[in-house]
Amino acid sequence: MLVQNKGNHSYQANGLTLVPGTNKVDEKEFERFISHPLMNHLDKKGEFVYGSEKAKPSAKELIAMIEDAFDVDMLEALKADEDRKTVLDAIDKRIEELTNPEK
Repeated sequence: MLVQNKGNHSYQANGLTLVPGTNKVDEKEFERFISHPLMNHLDKKGEFVYGSEKAKPSAKELIAMIEDAFDVDMLEALKADEDRKTVLDAIDKRIEELTNPEK
């Protein structure tokens, strides 16, 4: 599942670290992470944006997460599982921004 850490810091709890931006994590690991009292508090304050692995996020939600991603390998993996043109275009654009920052 994708989890967007909207904060300016990495957070670590119960064996999982979320870096700022969008992270691809296992749903069970994230459930353990969010069970930590501090992470639960931050979640309630809106620090993390996520959905279930079973529910496909809307194109608009996914594009917002893509624009906040910094992991090219994760973006490539998302691209392999995606068929919506707007999302694919956003992935390609973000990969280009990350691999060719001078443009």
